Amino acid sequence: MVFSRIFKMLVMAGRIHMPRQPDNFRGFRDEPPPRVIMQPGSGALPPHPSALEEELELQHRDMQRFLAENRHMIDENVMLERELSAVKDEMHRLSQVIPKMLANNEAQVREYIDRGMKLEADLRSTEPLRLEVIQLRAEAQKLSTSQKELSAQVLSLTKDTNRLQTENKQLSAMKTDIDGIDKELAEARYGVETFSPKKR
Repeated sequence: MVFSRIFKMLVMAGRIHMPRQPDNFRGFRDEPPPRVIMQPGSGALPPHPSALEEELELQHRDMQRFLAENRHMIDENVMLERELSAVKDEMHRLSQVIPKMLANNEAQVREYIDRGMKLEADLRSTEPLRLEVIQLRAEAQKLSTSQKELSAQVLSLTKDTNRLQTENKQLSAMKTDIDGIDKELAEARYGVETFSPKKR
């Protein structure tokens, strides 16, 4: 009964083509229609054996083709059922994995948000320190500039000191010469006064 339903479904779906039948077909192909088999004494002749054999051969071929197509459909059905089972298994696996992935992603997002808020709070708390660092850098820059100016002044003063020391040495030598000249003049004056005649 199941086989009959499958056969009818295949015929309706066009998978099985029934043998062509002429308008006056009565179970034979490419032969004149057989006479109706009547009861003995009715005058009707039995069908031709070759016609019966050919018709049986055609029906056998159709049945073989039908069986082959049926086996092919069964194989396809088995493959589809396997693929469907694999898809169901994959969907079941994904239905278990996806929520975990979403939960992990949500946890990571919350963690990143918390870290961002913490960093923002840290930045706000360190804002006064940042301003103080900027101020200290500005003061350090000023001190560096002042140090450079002082270094230039010290260098200039060092040059002036060296020049004054050199001049002082020269003045000391000149003073020594002057002292020697004064001494010689004093001795000369004393000699002149000693040997000059006294007034009467």
